[in-house]
Amino acid sequence: MLPPTLPIILASISLTAAAAISFGTIVHYPPTNTSIGDLEAVFNPTTGTNGGYYSTSVVPDDGYGAYDYCNMPHARAREYVIPRGYNLQYVELIHRHHKRTPYASNTFPYEDIAMYCDDVETVYYGQPKNGVSVTNIWWKNYQDPSNPLTYYKNGFNGTCQFPQISYAGLDDSAQHGRDLWSVYGDKLKFLPKTFDPATMRIRATSNEITSQVGGALVRAMYPHLSEVNVWQQISAVDSLEPGYSCSFADNVRSTYQGTDEWYEHLDLAKGVFDQLDEISGVDPNDSGWHSWFDHYFDNLSSRLCHQLPLPCKISNSSDCVSEQLAEQVFRLGDYEYNYIFREAANSTLYSATHYGAFIAELMSRLKGKVAGKESTIYRHNIAHDGSIAPLLGALQINTLRWPGMGSEVIFELWRKEFSHDYSVRVLYGGKPLVTSTPLGTLDMVSYDDFIAYLESLVGNNGELVYQYCTSS
Repeated sequence: MLPPTLPIILASISLTAAAAISFGTIVHYPPTNTSIGDLEAVFNPTTGTNGGYYSTSVVPDDGYGAYDYCNMPHARAREYVIPRGYNLQYVELIHRHHKRTPYASNTFPYEDIAMYCDDVETVYYGQPKNGVSVTNIWWKNYQDPSNPLTYYKNGFNGTCQFPQISYAGLDDSAQHGRDLWSVYGDKLKFLPKTFDPATMRIRATSNEITSQVGGALVRAMYPHLSEVNVWQQISAVDSLEPGYSCSFADNVRSTYQGTDEWYEHLDLAKGVFDQLDEISGVDPNDSGWHSWFDHYFDNLSSRLCHQLPLPCKISNSSDCVSEQLAEQVFRLGDYEYNYIFREAANSTLYSATHYGAFIAELMSRLKGKVAGKESTIYRHNIAHDGSIAPLLGALQINTLRWPGMGSEVIFELWRKEFSHDYSVRVLYGGKPLVTSTPLGTLDMVSYDDFIAYLESLVGNNGELVYQYCTSS
């Protein structure tokens, strides 16, 4: 049976920036910072991008915390603040994988440069728990010139898979692990000196790039650890990627992405598409490339993050994507993510249902810890931008930009000394998460208030997610 709010949810709703919209218990609080969604600023900016970096993994200490798409800021000892008078009880962390090649679907028909990944070998083999041993298998990518299709619409030439975590991405993953250990190992003395599979859990999605990141990250945290179990849900119901089907959520999103409000920026960006298509060779009638800027954003940012040149036209090497054109794509990408996951009236409803299963799991573990029934103290989830964005959307972050490589959300459960009072802190980019909800900044907020908010999104035991996603 469908929830009673469905007719209202799918209605066209207009609202002022400060107005809250309710869908049953799910309340949408629009962001008060509307600069990312300002089309005037998107097309006539005072700066090239919305600030930040798109071509480096290293930001000076005095600028750490700035948006860096190639390697987002995360918790580390230098900036980490320990709440006084509290003891840490539980940590759950989720972050996007680190730098990679673009997806094959985001490569141009004929790329003007080659991408080589000879400095990385990916591992893929199955080992029986009992019985025979197997030979470890490493994948070595190559192109055979005698294959008549090798250079036919193959995207980038070279020796990379698409996608694949690059050497630079593995390096960033290792630094991420060292930084986390500097906080939860060295500074807080919270994590054990030896990895404990009984109280610690590493989880990845079914996409192998998240496991590739996990290998570098965990080894950096525990240098003597040669192997570890990485947990993974069955892909059909995986809450982390997410992999489960929820037609209700899909319909909500497709409805507000079918409005004039959405198409306005695409109409204004027609000239941008024309320039990009002319250089890239992408078919102007390919709807996948022109329904949003996801494909162009991924291609251009992957190049810049690996210090590769912006693309040039195959037939004219002097006709290239300019830095200004790339910056325009990045501003449009921010605009789209902000609209989809924060500014659209139904965006909170979409995030709560599309990513509600993970939220329900997180809430269950927080409740279990307070009740003394949860044995783990640390859970580490490695996911995607399509995981981080709806999670931030459900938490109603006040300023949402495209979650860059390594984007990290940390949930910390603290207990006040000599009492049974619990508080929750949520960190994004190493800093307390600023929301537009009545909870405000999630910096040592009441445990009961935080749980009440999560319950408003997914129900006491996730039953709202089940109702929405299994109704027909």
